[in-house]
Amino acid sequence: MLDLDIQLRVKRILRGERRLDDLDRIFLFLRSRHCGRESVQEIGDFVAHRDQRQKGPVTQKARDILVSFRNWLRTGQGTFIEEDIIAAAYANLRIVTPEQLHARFGLRPDVVKSVLGQAINKLKRRKKATEREARVFDYLGSAFIWNPAFTDKSVYDDLVHVLRHHKYLNEADLHLFEGIRNFLALYVLALMHGSSLVFENGDKAMLLASQDNKERRLEIKVTLTVKDFPKPVHTRPCLYWTTLEAADHCSTALLSEPIWLSPLEIDSEGFLTVAA
Repeated sequence: MLDLDIQLRVKRILRGERRLDDLDRIFLFLRSRHCGRESVQEIGDFVAHRDQRQKGPVTQKARDILVSFRNWLRTGQGTFIEEDIIAAAYANLRIVTPEQLHARFGLRPDVVKSVLGQAINKLKRRKKATEREARVFDYLGSAFIWNPAFTDKSVYDDLVHVLRHHKYLNEADLHLFEGIRNFLALYVLALMHGSSLVFENGDKAMLLASQDNKERRLEIKVTLTVKDFPKPVHTRPCLYWTTLEAADHCSTALLSEPIWLSPLEIDSEGFLTVAA
């Protein structure tokens, strides 16, 4: 029966219907059938447990960015220790994209990971690193790097892949399914907005929908705080990035604020708006 339920919900999408409960049920059903596509499992987990997120790619990305930011600040103050640099190097390796690694080093991620491991092994044994090892370690161990966990494109592509894999969507209907791209992006924004991420020390940080970027694109931000200095230092990276311009996809009431603190929903016209 569940199999038929998902088939019917996909057919409604193909007919042009846009219902939040259809996406809820689809992601809940697919979160244990995600074919390795992390965004599908993560969104299903948000549907199931939206209040406080203690695991998953979004939480891990935020934790890694916080480690990167803290180490970058400490490096600037000269207060870092060896363990901080190693932790930051591995955090940055998880954050950085393959394209960024290739642009800087001309290397694949697996090669960079191997080179970093060799550099850290030599550091611990107090042996001299090669020039390549030193370049990789110095960059990953000192840079402040952030990238979103997901984008609207990666979420759409992952969902299509999983639906096709399980035969809920066929190639002939892909052009019809394209019509849900914008609604899906808004759905994820409204779903993540207001959820809290829990860090290892028990601190929490809230995910908030925003247009606070130079392109005025819709995104999900999180405020990360480093408390190791006389005054707390904050950064607000993006964890979910979309190509949607706020002016085209938000109600007028939202456009005057860069970041939103009220509950949000998608109205009957398909606009992101304050929940009523």
